[in-house]
Amino acid sequence: MKKVGLIVGISFLAGALFFALTFGYFQKSNEGKGNQEKTILAPSMAKADSLPAVQGGMSFAPLVSKVRPAVVKVMSEAIIERGGGDIFEQFFNIQPRREKVPGVGSGFFISSDGYIITNNHVVKDAVKVKVKTIDDKEFTAKIIGTDPKTDLALIKVNTDDAPFIQLGDSNKVEVGEWVLAIGNPLNQDLSVTAGIISAKGRQLGVADYEDFLQTDAAINQGNSGGPLINMEGKVIGINSIILSTSGGNIGLGFAIPSNLAQKVVKDLKSKGRVVRGWLGVGIQNITEKEAKDDFDLPSAGVLVVKVDKDSPADRVGLKKYDLIVGMDGKKIKTATELSTQIAEANPGDTIELEIYREKDKKTVKVKIGESPDTEKYTSQGDDKRTFDLGMILVENSRALSRDYDLKISRGLVVKSVEKGSSADESGMREGDVILEVNGKAVDTVEQFRKIISGKRPGSQVMIFINRFGEEGVIRFRIPE
Repeated sequence: MKKVGLIVGISFLAGALFFALTFGYFQKSNEGKGNQEKTILAPSMAKADSLPAVQGGMSFAPLVSKVRPAVVKVMSEAIIERGGGDIFEQFFNIQPRREKVPGVGSGFFISSDGYIITNNHVVKDAVKVKVKTIDDKEFTAKIIGTDPKTDLALIKVNTDDAPFIQLGDSNKVEVGEWVLAIGNPLNQDLSVTAGIISAKGRQLGVADYEDFLQTDAAINQGNSGGPLINMEGKVIGINSIILSTSGGNIGLGFAIPSNLAQKVVKDLKSKGRVVRGWLGVGIQNITEKEAKDDFDLPSAGVLVVKVDKDSPADRVGLKKYDLIVGMDGKKIKTATELSTQIAEANPGDTIELEIYREKDKKTVKVKIGESPDTEKYTSQGDDKRTFDLGMILVENSRALSRDYDLKISRGLVVKSVEKGSSADESGMREGDVILEVNGKAVDTVEQFRKIISGKRPGSQVMIFINRFGEEGVIRFRIPE
């Protein structure tokens, strides 16, 4: 028994020694492999020219220091009316009170001469906009133009040496790509959060033209209008909204793609408004099963459910229940896809639509018109000073006349009036139709702009209007 015990003991010690030697060898081997993995992983993640590896990850510090100075805090002030709306207040003749309502968002310089991109909802209805930079410089900003259909706005401050960021190509963005969100969340100035692109092409139903990038980089209230930066230091998205059950970030943030912003910014900068293509149809998505069962059509696509009278679609004979499956040789799968491509076309361009009318496939050529979007217009006087008239105008049409129940189908329709503006103080109201300015007929915004632009700030013009069938004259004061 002693011999057996001795043999077992020696065997146990030998096994323990062998295990210890083996474990030590593999631990050293794995440590070597771990170091090797770190040196391989970090450079592959850091696409930019100077993101160093730090403990198997990367540092965003060099990139942040490069782009952060171009991000600004946008502070707006709007005037709203409270009270005077219910029966009790009207009975006792209680007049509505005008109150100043502050708002805070983000933005970023896109050029050294002071142009800044932000969200439309950040400066919507603002009577005053200020901008604060990272070094605490404060500027009064001028609204160059807004585009509610994409929730974008272009503002400008008086400077010639602003640090700026370039807009990148959002079409090249890939799901899983690293991004940084910079802005002023919850009034915490110029905060930086990191994450990835979670999805592309999101449709949320909050704007007319949508193609949102989804990110899990933390975005909260106040981030609106700030940039979403890729690892090359370029803006690939403008942070816009979050989806949340609590009002705070839960990893569902959405940004407007930079490519969508390119055209908007260009038009706002050159025209003060966005010019979009117009087809003049009401459309909806339809599946292959719905197409076959409900309409005896052979394909999924975009179903025409309405054709506006006197529209480009009407003039070439497009009909209700036509099925659009292609445009300029490319397949069309969704109504959003078609709407976006039509909007990006230039008025006057001719496009080819592939359609099914019942089971017959046809190609229809359409000359694109200009969309009757409701944009904010500005006028520029002889003193080279741009001023905001405080109202949104759109050229009248039969369709617009029907929608507003107007008694006339020419002139310019006032779509909205900004509280506290010259238009408001002069007595202009939503639904007014401007027919003449100083005795000259106006049927286009350009005609109106040309007459107004020659007037001195503080002077008056006589505007002849039709207000739901009643005609009269308003003395309009040119804002100073």
